[in-house]
Amino acid sequence: MTKKYVLKRCSFPLALLLVSSLPVLAADSLDDLSLEDLTKTEITSVSRKSQNLANVPAAAFVISSDDIRRSGAQTVPDVLRMAPGVEVAQLDNGRYAVSARGFNGRFANKLQVLVDGRSIYYPTFSGVMWENDVIPLEDIERIEVIRGQGAAVWGVNAVNGVINIISKHSRDQQGGLLAPTVGTNGKGNLYVRFGAAIDEDTTWKLSAQGRHAEPSQYLSNREEAEDRLSNATVDARFDKKLGSGSDLSVWANALNSSLGDMMTVEFSAKPPLALLPYAIKQNTSSQTIGGRYRWLTDAGIESSLQTSYQSSTMEIERFYKEDRNTFDIDYQGRYTFAKHDVIWGLSYRNTSDSISSYPSVLTFNPSEYTQRTQGFFIQDDWTLIPDTLQFGLGARWDYTNLGGSSFAPNATLMWTPSRSNTLWAKYAQAPRMPSRAEQTVSIFSSVVPPEGRRPAILIRNSNSDASLTAEKMEGVEIGYRGQLTPSFNLDVSAYRSRYTNIVSGKAGSLDPYTFYPLAVIQNVTLINGGGGWTNGAELSADWLVLPTWRLQFSYTWTRVDMDDSSNPYIQSAGETDEKRVPRQHASLRSQWNISSNQQFDAWVRGSSGFDMKNAPYPNYVHVPGYVTLDLRYAHKVNKDLEVALTGRNLVGQRRMEFVSDYIPSIPLEIVPSVLLSARWKF
Repeated sequence: MTKKYVLKRCSFPLALLLVSSLPVLAADSLDDLSLEDLTKTEITSVSRKSQNLANVPAAAFVISSDDIRRSGAQTVPDVLRMAPGVEVAQLDNGRYAVSARGFNGRFANKLQVLVDGRSIYYPTFSGVMWENDVIPLEDIERIEVIRGQGAAVWGVNAVNGVINIISKHSRDQQGGLLAPTVGTNGKGNLYVRFGAAIDEDTTWKLSAQGRHAEPSQYLSNREEAEDRLSNATVDARFDKKLGSGSDLSVWANALNSSLGDMMTVEFSAKPPLALLPYAIKQNTSSQTIGGRYRWLTDAGIESSLQTSYQSSTMEIERFYKEDRNTFDIDYQGRYTFAKHDVIWGLSYRNTSDSISSYPSVLTFNPSEYTQRTQGFFIQDDWTLIPDTLQFGLGARWDYTNLGGSSFAPNATLMWTPSRSNTLWAKYAQAPRMPSRAEQTVSIFSSVVPPEGRRPAILIRNSNSDASLTAEKMEGVEIGYRGQLTPSFNLDVSAYRSRYTNIVSGKAGSLDPYTFYPLAVIQNVTLINGGGGWTNGAELSADWLVLPTWRLQFSYTWTRVDMDDSSNPYIQSAGETDEKRVPRQHASLRSQWNISSNQQFDAWVRGSSGFDMKNAPYPNYVHVPGYVTLDLRYAHKVNKDLEVALTGRNLVGQRRMEFVSDYIPSIPLEIVPSVLLSARWKF
């Protein structure tokens, strides 16, 4: 047995031993880590109203600002690795695949992501483009992660989960803060903020962040890749308490980002016909302004009106450019009477684009399109037995001119036999609307090499005539959440979901390829033809072992079973969906307060392996399972200055976490890094 093999086999138990042995030398407490306070954590994303985490009928998890700081993570996706049921895989310096309960991908299309209730779901290709820093980590108050259907209150595309990133109120960001970070592999980050109070009811803040990362290396040959990252974000916020239960918030932000990539998109000029690598640069910019007004009427109705406008541009040099303008408006009201707590709302989104593209690779028809989505929902939480039994019933109707109308009902039952124990059950339906690309794009996705006398085949998704409707999901969940002892919390959930009308393909016409006589074009049209099941269980535990030492553990088991089909494209897509989900992943975090001015944190996490198809190639690529370790030591020099040293991905070198499925990118390796950071308040 080789030394390398022994180290690989021993790395996980050694990491666990390290984490479990940390608090032996524990000294003074820095914070009072009360688990009872954790059960009272505020959460608003389950029913769009403020509730205690301990009493929500949903698989919910909250990541606090302190959890974010102590993780040592530099991006929102890396922070989301804490949450059970959420699969996070890094592609390169800026790109991530993030999903909940299966169906992960470069553009995972069944997860709704919000910033303060505003969707950042990308309407062209679906999913979220995480390389655009949606919000600096220092500006986040908490991240609410809801696994499972959320369409009954949040609308279309909230199929497998909802992530709501809640930003800090400007009253909590007074004074100045400077937070620089430098690290290996050319990583750097600089955050600066200043806020002040105009009077006791009026506050404001202004923050800015810049990030940079030097290129990674290709997994195959360790040569320098093209994923150099540079981005900058500026954010301003104004908050005013108006009295009589009303308040006003106004915010504005701007983003500029540049990130390279190597994609196999160029056709070879000489035989044999193939797609060749080509270096590209993706440039993105956006400007957003928004506001929210909340008030209480004389009749006791709590109301909120939120609106925003965003102008954005995304360009992949030589291949693609998109200009987009998006307007959102959302109203919701709440009224309690007798044993009923009723919340309702309506929303409208208008997003228009103008797209130009490289016609030999992809074409949008039409090149300009305006998508309009409107919806209405109502939800009633009815107390059957005070403090013991609650029944919830709600539904939402949405209509979009790109996919039609959809209806999403929701029913929950929550039993609280004691203050520290909650059991719940849920039934819900959720739609996933087709994206702009699925309906109107023509793209060369892969090349099948010739065999014998058979010509080369270019696979082209040609969907300009497609008429897709919403994918549908119907599922049930059960869960338990409780404080078993004053120092131990447990949260367990299990689910089973049925998917129908999943977008897949069917063979169309065979056309000659003008530029290469020994090849033909196989046109593939997208249809609503797929279906399948997902089953899974999720567990999270929070244990305050000592007043100065906290352990947080999460475990996820997921299984996807797709229906068999006589259509080879649907069958192949179903097999891919089954293979590309890691059956298990887990996380163990340790937070240890060594003394009143020192912290030591350790984070062991891992995932089982899976298989994926890289966009240009017909064969599966195996992504091995991994276990890795993050360590962080922080020293508080005085009340205003803290310095921290963080090591990330210290175990399991030279691994990849994902293979790009939609954009044909070449796999890169994830390597260890060391970061030195500081937080100076002034």
